[in-house]
Amino acid sequence: MPERVLVAIHGNFASSAWWADLLAGPPTGWRVLAPDLPGFAGTAHAGEVSIPAYADWLAGWLAEQEVPRPVLLGHSLGGAVALEFAARDPHRLSGLILAASAPLTGLVTPEENYPVLELLRVNGQLRELSLGALFPSGSPANFPELVEDAGRMADSHYSGNARALAGWRVDAARLQGLPVLVLGGELDPLITPEMVRAQAAALGTGAAVLEGRGHGFPQEDPAAFRALISEFLATLP
Repeated sequence: MPERVLVAIHGNFASSAWWADLLAGPPTGWRVLAPDLPGFAGTAHAGEVSIPAYADWLAGWLAEQEVPRPVLLGHSLGGAVALEFAARDPHRLSGLILAASAPLTGLVTPEENYPVLELLRVNGQLRELSLGALFPSGSPANFPELVEDAGRMADSHYSGNARALAGWRVDAARLQGLPVLVLGGELDPLITPEMVRAQAAALGTGAAVLEGRGHGFPQEDPAAFRALISEFLATLP
């Protein structure tokens, strides 16, 4: 059987380094690819900051990689990008994994939080504290690299990504027939378990919520995360 491809898409303030464990130990029979989205970790960015624009870029990147019908794995903002890509033509994918993904109706950041987002742009200590809060059960071994990559995000993305998520939504009906796995973390204050379960219900499936883990649950407990996605991947035709 030919090797199949899982494409892992990182979230906001992030990079492909978030998938270090998955890249080092991919599910059996699968190859894992993890791009850096435009404006993250040194990838050039031009034009608007939007979820559709990121999905456009992803389409071009997948064409360059010559990847036929991959499974997309999206975390947080990366989940919105994966959903946007999938909704355009579900037949281009073999499956979809949403890990603490932005809700189908978008994610609104309160206006009073925007000055804090801009402060994160210039205050490295605050960036480190903010990232650390995503891993309540313990930061991953490569946490210093994650902090460094967060500081490499384009200036336009600090407020821009929040605006992009607030103005984006996707129709669950456009995803009918696509196998979907929905995951979340019990201690995630950003994408709460209630939001994860609502997303799963809208997509006609159930949700798995990892106990004692936060927004960064794929990195907090990579073994449990790999087991969940491996079980899902094994069900795909």
